[in-house]
Amino acid sequence: MISNMADDDSEVLASRLDEEARAWVRRLRSGAATRKDARQLAQWRARGPGHAQAFERAKREWQAIGGVAQAHQRLFPEAAAAPGRAAVQAAVAVDTRRRWLLGAGFASAGAAAIAAVVHPPLALWPSWSELVADYRTGTGQQATVTLAADVELMLNTQTSLAVQPGAAAGGGERIRLIAGEATLRRGPGAPFVELVAGELRIVPGVGNVAVWRQDERYRVSCIEGRVEVMHPTRTVALREGEQIWCGATGVSPVAQVDMAQTQAWRRGELVFRATPLSEAVDEINRYRNGRVVLASDSLARHRLSGHFRINALDEAIEQIEVLFGARATRWPGGIVMLG
Repeated sequence: MISNMADDDSEVLASRLDEEARAWVRRLRSGAATRKDARQLAQWRARGPGHAQAFERAKREWQAIGGVAQAHQRLFPEAAAAPGRAAVQAAVAVDTRRRWLLGAGFASAGAAAIAAVVHPPLALWPSWSELVADYRTGTGQQATVTLAADVELMLNTQTSLAVQPGAAAGGGERIRLIAGEATLRRGPGAPFVELVAGELRIVPGVGNVAVWRQDERYRVSCIEGRVEVMHPTRTVALREGEQIWCGATGVSPVAQVDMAQTQAWRRGELVFRATPLSEAVDEINRYRNGRVVLASDSLARHRLSGHFRINALDEAIEQIEVLFGARATRWPGGIVMLG
């Protein structure tokens, strides 16, 4: 009896450690991990061999489940390639295979499950607003969509858009930016179209306008031509090469656009100019599958300059190692911890 009780206690401990380890993997893959998380994870793993072994098991499980996602893409390539609703369906099909990471209570969560769809924990799957988007790109993906004659949308990575035909003035298209970054090109003779981003209404003339959502702030850049930006506090007319930031507190002064940096993604590049490393890593994480985590405050204070190919961002990580003497620890799923 004593032996059985000891075995039971060991199983309970192992189960608890497995759940904690899965929570750490969940955190690392969420896109929300911080340097503080990195330090706490190192401390957790160092508590004993059981902790380290549980973390290795969780990593292997995640890696194995990732194979399911790859198999799904092989079986349904049209869903993986399409920038519209098919891509949304593929994302959901892939992410639901990771339900073991959500905890045992998910199946019976009821109202909590509904809340999780609206506000997904740790960004493990698209939010409800993203799921109902007409067009959506995943991490590292970009897409071009022709809405009408001489009206073209270019979606950057992690971007969601909803289109409301006839909702704009005069029966034109209304395009709502839900997440991410998009560029709208409107040619001569094109029908009226407007962009909506948060509380902003953006009415482009003939030309090219770019809008990027960063948390609850929006950057509007006039790349070509002219554009009118209407905020509850005031209306701003932007000329070519000008941009503003808008948010709940109001509208920033008009500034000049760094065209080479702002539009680098359309050339397949990221451009950094003495960018704080913490900001550069955030930008890399927008385009790269997995997660890069800075585990050192002193490392975060360095500044990075250079041009890097979006389809080869591990070169940027290698450059950080060389320039700043950083040590990279690589885990399955594209997770890299820099310390």
